[in-house]
Amino acid sequence: MIQQFSPITLGKLLKTINTAGFVLTETTHRPNHELTGHNHELTNIAFVLNGSFTEILHGRSIDCCPQSLLVKPAGAAHSNRYGSRGVRCLLVEIESRRLETLRSWSKVLGEVSHVRGGISSVSGMRIYKEFRLMDGASPLAIEGLMLEMVADLSRRSNLPSERKPPSWLNWVKEILHAHFSESLSLTDIAETVDVHPVHLAREFRRFYGCTLGEYLRGLRIQFACCKLSTSAMPLVEIALAAGFSHQAHFSRLFKHHIGMTPTEFRSLYRVPR
Repeated sequence: MIQQFSPITLGKLLKTINTAGFVLTETTHRPNHELTGHNHELTNIAFVLNGSFTEILHGRSIDCCPQSLLVKPAGAAHSNRYGSRGVRCLLVEIESRRLETLRSWSKVLGEVSHVRGGISSVSGMRIYKEFRLMDGASPLAIEGLMLEMVADLSRRSNLPSERKPPSWLNWVKEILHAHFSESLSLTDIAETVDVHPVHLAREFRRFYGCTLGEYLRGLRIQFACCKLSTSAMPLVEIALAAGFSHQAHFSRLFKHHIGMTPTEFRSLYRVPR
């Protein structure tokens, strides 16, 4: 028999709040722990702060790493395996009445989706900052950021799904992931995969919803987030390793995208478990 839980308290509960129809819970799970099949009463979004876990549902395994989020509709049966470092997550449950107001203009919360990077991940980081701060403006900020996240998830779901990206476009992504810290040009990448630069730019945006430059910048920011939350590496070394020319440029760009400075991010995300 599948067990059902709500609120989400299967790990160690650190803090929980209820605001604007969203129940936010910070929780941790110990390293290498496994949870057998269960489900949750409410539609929920798991945002990974630190560590990792694998979710098994609908016959597939989904590997969730820091700054990624996993959306699950209510009642979706699943099991979990937690990584060697355990995991710390911000879990957002959406109460039924609030869910109905969101469903009127977006169906994305009715399906399983896994997202890493982009607006949704940034919204998740900013929501966690407000969750930790919780001053008089935080409830309004959290509500606005949740709506922004749902809007981004909805846009992602509307990207072309009638066919898979061509193999050369997957090759482009592999190049970006392998060489994100290097100086890359659209022309050089197009020559490598043997397509015209204009065609590359158009097809990349059509399938992934952003430009190559935006995608590359996101990879650099994700790398920096990982190093800030898991290491004591100096900021200047992180900036250079991520592909930024100098620390000041890195710090400005990081704050623009994440909503806080690298130092603030490191302080927030390296909370002891």
